[in-house]
Amino acid sequence: MSAHLEDWLRLLGLEFSATKLGNLLQAFGSPTAVLQAPAEALRRVPGIREADIVAIERAANASIAIPEPLQKGTVRLITQHDSEYPNPLRQIPDPPPALFVWGTIQERDRFGIAVVGTRHPSAYGRMVAERFTRDLCEAGLTIISGGALGIDTIAHRTALECGGRTIAILGSGLGKPYPAENLRLFAQIAEAGGAVVSEFGYFSPPDAWRFPVRNRLIAGWALGTLVIEAGEQSGALITARLAGEYGREVFAVPGNIDNPRSKGCHDLIKNGAILVDSAQDVLDTLRIQREPRPRELQLPMLTPAQEKLLALLTLEPQHLDAIARAAQVPVHIAQIELTTLEMMGLARRMPGGTFVRVL
Repeated sequence: MSAHLEDWLRLLGLEFSATKLGNLLQAFGSPTAVLQAPAEALRRVPGIREADIVAIERAANASIAIPEPLQKGTVRLITQHDSEYPNPLRQIPDPPPALFVWGTIQERDRFGIAVVGTRHPSAYGRMVAERFTRDLCEAGLTIISGGALGIDTIAHRTALECGGRTIAILGSGLGKPYPAENLRLFAQIAEAGGAVVSEFGYFSPPDAWRFPVRNRLIAGWALGTLVIEAGEQSGALITARLAGEYGREVFAVPGNIDNPRSKGCHDLIKNGAILVDSAQDVLDTLRIQREPRPRELQLPMLTPAQEKLLALLTLEPQHLDAIARAAQVPVHIAQIELTTLEMMGLARRMPGGTFVRVL
C-alpha cells in the first residue's frame, strides 16, 4: 500500500493538469504503470510532450517520503475509483484523478451549495453571508467554498457555528494550507466532520494559477453557486462562470449600486444569474424538499437496502420502477423501503409514482 501511495505522490508531484493525468491513467491504468512506461508508449498519449516524458522518468527514480498526516491517516488520498470520491466531480469535463482529504466526505455532500465572494466584504456582505449560510445549512445543504479570507471564511465559520456541514477546497496542497491565517479554521472543519480538500501535490505552494483551477471543483461539486459581493475582477466570478458552463445554477445577491464590491454581482444578474434576496429563493430554484426536524434529533439507522435507495434519490423526481432497477431490487421491495424512508422524513412521494430526496 505504501508503494502505491508513493507512486501517487510522485505522479501528483509532477503538477500535470487533471486532463493530462487522466489521459496517462487511462492509457496505463495506474500511477505505477505510468511511471514504468517506456518513452515510446508515453509519446502516444495525447498531450504528452518530451519535457513531460523527462519529468516522468525523473519522478520514477526519485526517492519520496510519505508525509506524516498520510502515514497516520489524518489525511487520505482518494481516487476516482473510491466510493468516497464526490460523484458530482465525476461529471465535470476534467475531474481530478485523485484528491487529498483532511476530514470526511459524506454521501449527503452531493447536495452542496457554493458560497463565494470578495476577500474584503462590507458589513452588509458579512451580514448577508451569515444569514444565507445559516438558512442553507438549516435546509440540510453542505456549504462548499474555497477557504479564502472574506466571504469564504464567513461561510465556513457560520456553517460550523450552526452545526452544519462545510467543505473547503484549497488552492494549495494540504501540506501548505493557504491562507495560513485559516489553519485553525481548517482543523475545525475536519474535526467537525467536514472536509478540507485539494487536488494538488501535498506540498504544492499557493501559486496564483492554482486558484482558477481550484474554482472548477467548487463550481462542479455544488448544485449551484451563490455569489455574495464580488468586484469586477473577483475570482468568485470565475466560479460562477464555470458553474454556468457545467449546467449548475448561479445565484447573485444585489448590493449597493455605489459599492464596487457589488459590481460583479450586478453584472452576473444582468447576464442571467438568478437574483436572490433570501435562502428560500435558492431552495425554491433548486426545488429542495425538506422537512422541519428538531436540531437534537439524529437521523435514524438505515438498513443497507434503505441506504442504497436513499443514495439514488436526487432532487429530481424519479419513477419507482427506475429507482428499483438502479438499486437492483424488486419493485415491491423498493416501494416498501421508500415508504419507510418517507415516514422517516428522508424521501417524499411525488405525483406519477415518483420520489425525491428530502434534505
